[in-house]
Amino acid sequence: MGSELPDAAFYHQSALHGGLAYTPDSLRWIFSELTEIELRRMHDEPSGSPLFGEPFLWTALFRRPTGEGSTAA
Repeated sequence: MGSELPDAAFYHQSALHGGLAYTPDSLRWIFSELTEIELRRMHDEPSGSPLFGEPFLWTALFRRPTGEGSTAA
């Protein structure tokens, strides 16, 4: 169950439309090959705000290990 909208549409429309949310453990598992930089709950945004935020959702920042994904010239 969920929406077929692309991720960007959720932010532009400031609505979930049935989108899926992930637990912190799920995010860590999905991105387990990356280094966790920050994992925190979103901030609630008031009605009419140009920003999207729901306090029951998580936001995360992960980093690819140094040197991975680059090619030698």
